[in-house]
Parts: sequence; C-alpha cells; structure tokens
Amino acid sequence: MNSARPQTSDFTLEEYFAKDVQTNLHLFSMHVRHVKGTWFFPSHEHFQYEINYLIEGCQEFTINGNSYTQQAGDLLLIQPGEVHFNRSGNEKEFTYFCLHFQIDDGQLLPVLNGSNQTYYPSDSPMTSKVLPHLNRLIEFSKKNVSLQVSDRMFMLSELFQLFGTIADELTSEKERQIDPKMNEQLAFLIAEKIENLVKNTHIHGSVDEDRIGIDDIAAELGISPAYCNRIFKKRYQISPRQYLSSLMLQKAKHLLMQKELSIDHVAELIGYRELAHFSRQFKRWTGASPACYRKSITD
Repeated sequence: MNSARPQTSDFTLEEYFAKDVQTNLHLFSMHVRHVKGTWFFPSHEHFQYEINYLIEGCQEFTINGNSYTQQAGDLLLIQPGEVHFNRSGNEKEFTYFCLHFQIDDGQLLPVLNGSNQTYYPSDSPMTSKVLPHLNRLIEFSKKNVSLQVSDRMFMLSELFQLFGTIADELTSEKERQIDPKMNEQLAFLIAEKIENLVKNTHIHGSVDEDRIGIDDIAAELGISPAYCNRIFKKRYQISPRQYLSSLMLQKAKHLLMQKELSIDHVAELIGYRELAHFSRQFKRWTGASPACYRKSITD
C-alpha cells in the first residue's frame, strides 16, 4: 500500500534557514618578498585583484599612469586590468606582502568593482581595520613547509575575514560620500520597490524564512543590505523587512475578508506555496490563525 511521503512542515514547529551560499575563490599567489634597491617589476596587467602592503622601506608604485609613494604600512588595492609598475622608492631595500586573487561572489564583487580608491595610507581607517588580518596572512606566507589541512582552512578563514573587512570599509566610504538628500531618495525608492513586491505573489519560497526581495532590492540599487536597512530605518523608523511584513499582513487581511476566496487561495495570492506556512506566519503576525481571523470579522 503506497502512502504519501510526509512533509517537513507536518512536524516542524519552528526552523531557521541560512541562504544558499556559493562563492568560488582562486588564490593565485600570496607571498612576502624582501628585495634589493635595484629591484623592479616591469609594467604589466593581470585579470586578478591584487592587494599590496608595504612592510618596510619605500616603494614607488605606478598604476594606470598615477604614481604613489608607498611607505611602510601603506596599502594598495589594484583592480583587474589596471596597468602597474613598481620599484624601490629610494633605491634602498624594501619588503612587501602581496596577494593575487579572483573571487566569484555576487555581493562582494559589486563592492570591489564600485571602488575608485587605490591608495590607503597607514593611518587610514581601511588599513587600520585590515592590518590584523594582513599580519596573520603574512605569518602564513612565511611558513616554508606545505600547509597542513587545518592551517590551510585557517588561512582561508582569514582571507574571507579580510574580504569582509574590506567590503565593510568600502561600503562605509561610499556612504560617507553620499548626500543626505540622496539617502532620503533611496529610502523612498526602497519603499516603492517593496510595495511593488507585495503586488506580486512569489515573495516566499517553500519555507517561511526563504523570503526573497530585500537583498535583491539592495543589489539592484548597488548598495549593501546593511546600508539598505540603515537608511530605510532612519527614514521610516522600521526595517525594510518589517515594512514588507506589514504590507503583506494588510494584503492578507483584505483578502480574508473576501469570503469567496478559500484560505488556500489567499495563501497563494500572498506568495506562500503551502497553506501551513502561511497559517503559521499569519498567526505570528496577529496571534490568530487565518480561519479564526476570518471568522472574527465575518460573524
């Protein structure tokens, strides 16, 4: 006798999901190099991102025709395709740390590619924040033997923390440059896009927490989800997600008032694939199930 396979939702009281995350990282090289004052690297370009940190000495760096005199503690972030050339800045020995990487990440790449700043002196917020990660990566680079599995994982963890710190600071830099009036316009645009989302049905996935929309709006506007949340909350005193939930609740209540619509159909119109998920969320919003709410307003 065949029986239907039970659904997870038949037994689950509460669950939380992290979004599906896929990031491809290729670390081409990471090294510490101590060179003579006569050393130089001829003009070249490559398709990787490059981070160049001067540990000691003085280095002259030319990037796309712009020259930078890099002192100990200074940092350079070089974009793929930028033509660059480096040598000693005073014909004396110097030591630098360099890493070349490519990363395929939908949230990180727009932040990296949206930056037009290359040079960060030692006293800049960027350099101060990334220095702990750089120091640990420098130590990994100095190991002469092949890294054990645990060391390799710790190194990759440090790399991702470095990228996260760089992304946070690049986002903060961008925010500091934005006119406050522009933030108000962005907040209004976010609200408008959320309202448009509610007009569509497929806002939720197969589980309550699989909600899409807010992060997509932030990506479309070229801002981080955190920045999206911050400027919206400053303007409207609630988060974008809370605003989305409030509009969806209003829509659900309006639809439940229409007796000719089944509750299953209301759930579908709100964007839930399964009635159980809609019922559970509606009860979180109101304290009552959709059926009880309908009964209370139609009796």
